[in-house]
Amino acid sequence: MLYGGKNKEEQNYLTKVGFVVSKKIHKRAVKRNYIKRLLRESYRNLHKNNEIAAAQSFQSLIFVAREDALEKNYKEICSSVKKLIQLLAIKYL
Repeated sequence: MLYGGKNKEEQNYLTKVGFVVSKKIHKRAVKRNYIKRLLRESYRNLHKNNEIAAAQSFQSLIFVAREDALEKNYKEICSSVKKLIQLLAIKYL
């Protein structure tokens, strides 16, 4: 799930990105942190390769992990992040 903040008025500021994994996903912090690391790395790589340029038009983005995130690998998470940002951009830009 992805929540987007307001559209930026000035493009000088960076977009703030947050990642949330609740205890309902898994009770062990190690597993929750693993999901956050996967999300962060996929966002970082997509941003580095300019595949998610639409994300830079929002003030903030908050990714909230779902229960099935533990069963997914890096490529699936990466494609999910890319798809969520594209859907958000279509809806609000």
